[in-house]
Amino acid sequence: MQPMPLSLSFDHGKDGSLMLRRLPPQWILMAPGLLILIFFFLLPVGQLLLFSFYRTTADGMMEKAFVFEQYLAFFKDPHYLKILWRTLVMGAVISLLCLILGYCLAYGVARSNPKNKYLLLLLIALPLLTSAVIRNFGWIVILGRKGLINQLLLNIGFIDKPIDLLYTSTGVVIAMVHVLLPFMVLVLYSVLDGMDRNLESAAANLGASPSKVFWFVTLPLSLPGIVAGTLLVFSISISFYITPALIGGPRVQVMATEIYNQTIHLMNWPYASALAVVLLVTVFLITNLYNRALRRSSAQGAGIV
Repeated sequence: MQPMPLSLSFDHGKDGSLMLRRLPPQWILMAPGLLILIFFFLLPVGQLLLFSFYRTTADGMMEKAFVFEQYLAFFKDPHYLKILWRTLVMGAVISLLCLILGYCLAYGVARSNPKNKYLLLLLIALPLLTSAVIRNFGWIVILGRKGLINQLLLNIGFIDKPIDLLYTSTGVVIAMVHVLLPFMVLVLYSVLDGMDRNLESAAANLGASPSKVFWFVTLPLSLPGIVAGTLLVFSISISFYITPALIGGPRVQVMATEIYNQTIHLMNWPYASALAVVLLVTVFLITNLYNRALRRSSAQGAGIV
């Protein structure tokens, strides 16, 4: 005899009496997360969407209205379009570098000795226990004109004079890769470690070389981790504020720093809300196209096989 499910609720019948109605257990399990999502994400985003249609008066106050002047001002200004483009390009470059470095590291950890595996995972996750502000100040010291990188390149004779790494897009990318690499490694490791190794052994026994085993077995099976890791890193990188503000400074403007300037310095909440909505919609479209392209390529690859 199966036990009665605990997912029961009361509902009023037509005659006013109470009757029991079963609810799916998954709704009870999802209820806390859905409430948090609604109150701390959907409602604030909805408020930003509403503010983006407001009008900014001549004295800098926010006036209730339903106009598109904030979006028109954004798309007509090449300066802000350049900021959006720079943000997306930097996010793509950071995601690609994290994927290349993170896949190699995650693969090595997943194939390492079980006794050393947990120590390696601890070392990978250890930077996450350090404040991002402290790590960025460390990169300021390293990337400066008298920093470690310039001094090393000067000592080996690779350069004749110090190069500018601080307050440049290159410096921001380097620091962001350091900050976000653990996220990529942990996501890829969970997929690579849970992979059935017998499939690789079967391909090797059938005569496949190690490179073919990787390209035709390991890499396709790890595709869910690649998708999840790149989307996670890309989403965080384009909305990250601390690293672009400290490492890039005023010379490297991205959407996050510009939204901060519009809200805190200029107090232009309608325009800042429009910038946030544009960034959110752009990320949604890019991730959707990315997922569709990967599903289509996977389907074509399966058809060829």
